[in-house]
Amino acid sequence: MNPIIQRLQSYFASSSQAQEKISDLLLELRHRGLNFSIQFVHDGDEKYFYAESVDYPRGHISATGKNIGELEEQLKDAIFTAFEVPVRYCNSDLITFNPSLTEQSTASASKKIYATT
Repeated sequence: MNPIIQRLQSYFASSSQAQEKISDLLLELRHRGLNFSIQFVHDGDEKYFYAESVDYPRGHISATGKNIGELEEQLKDAIFTAFEVPVRYCNSDLITFNPSLTEQSTASASKKIYATT
């Protein structure tokens, strides 16, 4: 589906529809959590962080970022997208990472994190 149409639909989603999607997300985070593997990638001139889901039963969630802050923002957005939470109902405070993302601990090697609420 066209991304513009998806965005428009998300703005017209009812609060009950949004609440259902948020509830699904929170149940998953509280009961199973989401595991991610994070790597620092050197691809020619480009350097970036790459996170991908590990053992996610509904498919695949991934995100990239030039720094840890951008990666965290993009990864939260990818999680909301995977659970079809309408854009205007996304609250990044609902998702936390354990251990927290830090530049020093992630740049040296691959790392596993756990998304929860």
